[in-house]
Order: sequence, then structure tokens, then C-alpha cells
Amino acid sequence: MTDDAPAATPPTNSGLLPLHPRMTLVWTLGHAVLYALPLLGVLLPLSVKFDLLPPVWALLVAPLLGLLFGWAYARRYAALYAALHLADGVLIRRGVWWRREIFVPRARIQHTEVNQGPLDRRWGMASLSLHTAGTRLENIVLPGLTRAIAERLRDELLDRRRDVDGA
Repeated sequence: MTDDAPAATPPTNSGLLPLHPRMTLVWTLGHAVLYALPLLGVLLPLSVKFDLLPPVWALLVAPLLGLLFGWAYARRYAALYAALHLADGVLIRRGVWWRREIFVPRARIQHTEVNQGPLDRRWGMASLSLHTAGTRLENIVLPGLTRAIAERLRDELLDRRRDVDGA
């Protein structure tokens, strides 16, 4: 294998869409909050009722356990997540407990959006929203792409280059 090609650019019309390295951190923080709140809701009343832990310790233990579970889940989710740009559409595989495989045919795509939040802009990330016609999955989001890849994929899926080139 040669090192001539840049690693961040996917092959045209086909290939695995790489996740931005910071996407695992974003998923970790999101899942840490998701796990910490119920843990806090259980540990705090138990610590008060049964005097197992001082309530201050429950306030410290729940976020730490949430962060630990969130980190483990996000790592597994990132390892199983795959988005492939194919000649006739996009294939997305995701999920840890319940796994899904979604194929979005190019012919069904009505329009696309490149979205960036404040952290996305800071880290050079973007998500691509694919709006489709005729299905229950009217909006499919591809998170954690670099902005350049998201814009290139948006243009290729809608054949915008052909309109610009005059073909």
C-alpha cells in the first residue's frame, strides 16, 4: 500500500466515509449524560434512604459511572458504524444493541443539507442530512464527517458537478 493518496478524501462515487476522530468524543459526552441522569436518579434517593453513601458521593459517582458507560458505548458504536458512498446511493450501518442497515437510493434523494453546530465548526466537522421521497425515513443524518467530505458527498449525490460543467 502506498502513501501517495491523502487519507481524508474518499474515492469518488464509492467508498467508506470516514468518521471524524472527534465524533467518538461527541458520542461519549452525549451518552455520558444519558447514563448519568438515571444513575443519579437512583443513587441519590438510595443514598438518602438507606444511608449507603453520603449524598455528595452519589453526586460524584453517578457522573463518573455515566462517563465510563458512555465511553464504552460510544467506542462500540463508532466501531460498528459505517457509511458507504456507492454509485447508486448511500448505505449506512449503525447500532450496538439493535443494529440497522439503511440504504438510501440516489433516485429517492430530494435534497441534502450540510449542518454544523458550534463544536462542529470548531473541530471542522459536519453532518449531512439526506431528505428522501416516498419512505418513512424522510430524513437520514450522516454525522461526524469532515466539512469537505460532507460538501463533496452532497454535490455528488445530487449531481451538481454535472450542472456546473454544462453536461
